[in-house]
Amino acid sequence: MFRFVDRISGVFGALAAFLFLLIGLMLSYEVIARYLFNAPTSWAEEGSRMLQLWATFLGAAFILRDQGLIRVSAIVLLLPERLQRVAEAITLLFIIWFSWIACSYGLDIAMESQRIGRTTDTMNQVPRVLTEAAVPIGFALLALQAAVDLIRVLRGEKPRAHAETEQV
Repeated sequence: MFRFVDRISGVFGALAAFLFLLIGLMLSYEVIARYLFNAPTSWAEEGSRMLQLWATFLGAAFILRDQGLIRVSAIVLLLPERLQRVAEAITLLFIIWFSWIACSYGLDIAMESQRIGRTTDTMNQVPRVLTEAAVPIGFALLALQAAVDLIRVLRGEKPRAHAETEQV
């Protein structure tokens, strides 16, 4: 089960990286079209914003899995290993709690947008649910990865990234 969740996070992390590459290509195309050919697009800016939301939220679980979050650990590293695990468990519980709240509210907003047919205020009239759905999906993935990491910490295992570093 743990490997499955880690793989899901990895797949969505790779997808997020691809989306960021796609955003760069879209915006480069927009700059060339606008300033070289005086023919701006109606979709590049809005599409890149939508993809940026998806990439950010889909990549969150991957970042957690690989211990890539910013940490202020100067004091925690001075603690005994057992207390370090307690601090890690508290952090993961907070991530799960916050993710549940964000997922719950995000799902309500996305469902309401779907129900009433809310669209963007641009000429493309993109359904807002296409961007709003990124929040509950991304936070659900983040909560799942945090739950797996919490179980690892409670078992006394090292987080995935640290365990791989020590094996090298």
